[in-house]
Amino acid sequence: MTTSPTPVPSPPTPAHELPAPGPGWTPACVVFDCDGILMDTEANWAQVQRLVSESYGLEYTEALERRMMGWSAADVATAIAEAAQADRATVYADVLRTEEETLRGQIVPLPGALETVRAFAERLPVAVASNSTSTILGVKLEQAGFVPHLSTWVSSEDVPHGKPAPDIYAEAVRRLGFTPGQALAVEDSVVGATSAVAAGLVVVAVPSVPDGDPVPAHHRAAALTDPAFRELMTRWLG
Repeated sequence: MTTSPTPVPSPPTPAHELPAPGPGWTPACVVFDCDGILMDTEANWAQVQRLVSESYGLEYTEALERRMMGWSAADVATAIAEAAQADRATVYADVLRTEEETLRGQIVPLPGALETVRAFAERLPVAVASNSTSTILGVKLEQAGFVPHLSTWVSSEDVPHGKPAPDIYAEAVRRLGFTPGQALAVEDSVVGATSAVAAGLVVVAVPSVPDGDPVPAHHRAAALTDPAFRELMTRWLG
């Protein structure tokens, strides 16, 4: 196995240090990413990419794993199909099947995730914006216990283009009834934060790979349980 999938082109990443909004700014709604922010499924998604890549005779390297973090199933399938000269629809079906199989019994909320979402939801409308497919996203949110606290959720199948395009975040904010400038996004990856920034949201980065590429954001924290993040919540929620 010597060939790797060709990365799907993505928009240029903004400078990772963005000016924070003025001290009087507070969010009118909050949109959370799912994988790597609310639940520990990034390892499962990497395993899906590895299994499908190798099933088509492709090499799956650590560098490629980092590059593909946050990609939608559609983009992963396209990259693998192009590299392996395989039928894209067949590869996509294999990605979805493998993802469903690897997720069984593996959906675990990250520390502080349920408490954080619940705290915001008690004061503000909350949504989830994810590159997962609609069915997989619903399963994740239901099994992890987030559904009762959410006003809506948006998958990559609900919009023309997944992250890093702005569509998913723009649609989530639209459904909540606000403008992007009134919304807060909580993201862990470059792909996801690029999407939120492009849509016009204020972004808090909580990187799932601390030594990875810098995640563009207006604020940043090490985890949802980080005192820095809790300080921001206190400022915004009182």
